[in-house]
Amino acid sequence: MKIAIPARNGKVNEHFGSTEEFAILELENGKVINKKMISNEGLQHDHGGIANMLKNEKIEAIICGGIGGHMMQALQMMGLKVVNGASGSLESVSEAYANNCLVTRPVQCGCGGDHHHHHHGGGCNH
Repeated sequence: MKIAIPARNGKVNEHFGSTEEFAILELENGKVINKKMISNEGLQHDHGGIANMLKNEKIEAIICGGIGGHMMQALQMMGLKVVNGASGSLESVSEAYANNCLVTRPVQCGCGGDHHHHHHGGGCNH
């Protein structure tokens, strides 16, 4: 399994659009066995260019923090799975994903991530 993560200082870059490099991580049996960094210099905000670059790495998923709708669409149109709302170190995030226990907090919901309290009016329907 190969995944891509927009990276900064060894962690998930929370801002996909401004990232200058991606980590391509190869996982086997839930552990990172190979990691390389690729630069997307000159491709910031070039949705098609970034999507193509990542697709060429033969990855199956992209794990990121915040991502814009157009970028997400460009990636999904290429058949890539996009998991947003992740944060933390590249290794821990990718190993959690490989083991199906990645906890993400997608940014679309305005609830503040606290789902223990029942809001009046049905939760996230703002």
